[in-house]
Amino acid sequence: MNSLFVGFCYAVLLAAAVEGAPMLLTANEHPWGNFPKDSWCIVQTLTISNIDDRTVRSSQTVKTILDDIDETSITLLKTETVEFGGQTVERVPLTTKHDFFQERIQDNVQTSYGLPAKLQMNDKTVVPCSVRICSQPTSDGHLTTTIWYTSQVYPYIFRIEKTLRSSPDSNSTEGQIIRQSVTLVQETSALKKLRGNRRNKTYALQTIEKTGNITKITDARCSWDVPGGLLASTTREFDAQNKEIRRSESRMTNMYIPAKP
Repeated sequence: MNSLFVGFCYAVLLAAAVEGAPMLLTANEHPWGNFPKDSWCIVQTLTISNIDDRTVRSSQTVKTILDDIDETSITLLKTETVEFGGQTVERVPLTTKHDFFQERIQDNVQTSYGLPAKLQMNDKTVVPCSVRICSQPTSDGHLTTTIWYTSQVYPYIFRIEKTLRSSPDSNSTEGQIIRQSVTLVQETSALKKLRGNRRNKTYALQTIEKTGNITKITDARCSWDVPGGLLASTTREFDAQNKEIRRSESRMTNMYIPAKP
């Protein structure tokens, strides 16, 4: 069954590439896109840091509201409360717009598309993907984002690579790597055989991010049935000696989905 799916998807992607029309995602392939306006979720995060042999705790509560969906974007409103050292700080609400590839919409972004690629997951399942490449200048240098995606099976985006480089200089014509991250789908119930009742639409992600000598590893459990997708995640941060200096535990604590009109 999987081999037939792979063959069909790859044929569709190859035909699109030959015709010069890359396969695009719609709101239906976004973690917020299938929910009515004013849906929301609350995610709480507890962070434990080791600073100068001291343990420091802080907590964060973020409420994200689906403000709008139009033909090209999804608008989210976030309110954040942080507790640190016995003090509570409420930050100014932030409204952001995102495209259907889950990227924040910004100016000066150049988009191109690569040839279709076969992406192999941890369980050896092969997922045929289209490839989208975004390039943009930043205050630090230049950011390149490469996305492997398909419109055939959730979570639709299967790999994201981000590389931030400094501006080119005499030491490097491409610039030095400032920050680099890879997000990869570890597994998805969409590619597992269904037995008995319909399986929940769950999937798992892992993100590895390196900034200088600091490495962050985030493992997330997600579901296509909740606004925003995130159920829970764990982030571990390591220094150059591979010593854990920070750990964060996040989980969705509440959500609301209004009735569709």
